[in-house]
Amino acid sequence: MLQHFKTDVLIVGGGPAGASTALSLLTYSDLKVTIVEYSAFDAVRVGEQVSPSLFDLLEYLKIQKSDFEADSLVRGYASIAAWGSDRLNTRNSIFSTQEESYQLDRESFDLLLLQQAAQRGADIFPNTKCTHFRQTENKEWEIDLLHQSKGAFSITAKFLVDATGRQSNICRKLGIPSTRHDELVAIGAFLQFENTSTLQQDILLETVPEGWWYCATLPNDKMTLTLFTDADIAKTKQLNKKENWNQLLANTLFVKNKVHGSVSYENPWVKNAFSQYTNIALSSNFIAVGDAAASFDPISSMGIGFAVSSACHAAKAVIDYCNGHHNAITQYQQNIEKIFNNYLSIRSQFYDKERRWPLEPFWQRRMVHTPVIT
Repeated sequence: MLQHFKTDVLIVGGGPAGASTALSLLTYSDLKVTIVEYSAFDAVRVGEQVSPSLFDLLEYLKIQKSDFEADSLVRGYASIAAWGSDRLNTRNSIFSTQEESYQLDRESFDLLLLQQAAQRGADIFPNTKCTHFRQTENKEWEIDLLHQSKGAFSITAKFLVDATGRQSNICRKLGIPSTRHDELVAIGAFLQFENTSTLQQDILLETVPEGWWYCATLPNDKMTLTLFTDADIAKTKQLNKKENWNQLLANTLFVKNKVHGSVSYENPWVKNAFSQYTNIALSSNFIAVGDAAASFDPISSMGIGFAVSSACHAAKAVIDYCNGHHNAITQYQQNIEKIFNNYLSIRSQFYDKERRWPLEPFWQRRMVHTPVIT
């Protein structure tokens, strides 16, 4: 006989958005929370730049800056960018004027959130895949699951949360519509230096005809180097191959000097980085958080901040909904829509600053203003 579990809220996805949703629910309600994660929490995580405002959000979740290991945060400052010209200039996030920033060790950051969620009572199932979803007449969810080694089981949940990232796997399985606004991909590598002297803590951006490069120092004296381009450009130029990726790197003015003396022992990894909005308006007892709700171009520096903030707002909406405020989910969705429309407008203005390659497909596509969600 299959094992069966009951929970109030089932969160699918154990990244920052999913873990933060669980933490907020466990901190501010008596709801029982379960997290299901497809992986063993061993996926490659790209280091991320965040502003100090992230720690205000974490305080809301009862997590202090001092809870992080000393080497999991690297203090940085404003980015240096060759964007719109071949000269380097100081660049802040397009959504922030704060010069101070931090580079996260994502592995340590994600693990801390999950550990805190588990300590506060969340049930966590790694290596587990959701295979089927049913919604009963009273709007509860019945989910069939498959654990990698322990086999099949099922969960009944009053509320379902999609925290599966840009792929928004649960939304897609449920037929919930999303709108993709570009086909941006990230092709990158983690670099190590033969000279082990402490690396300068800064971030460098440089535009090229195919897109733009991002170079940042990570904790533990590592560096991440990523080319952001469109999927069709990456496919045509076969940029997943180290020799082709290195050739584009060799054509840069500044980034090639920044990473001189470094080595990478693997082929470049490829990750989706497209902008997307998901509309859950017609769903019941369901909500999406983080990239599953709305995903943003990394130039916005909104990734982790939005993951945590949307999780906090989503958790409050679920709590309010369970307390009889049935417009709470609608209000949450309207707020996500407003954030995304504002982002589209500012992103368009930011890309418009680079006009050196108007005939190149990457930049040509971004010269056209993207219509807002209606």
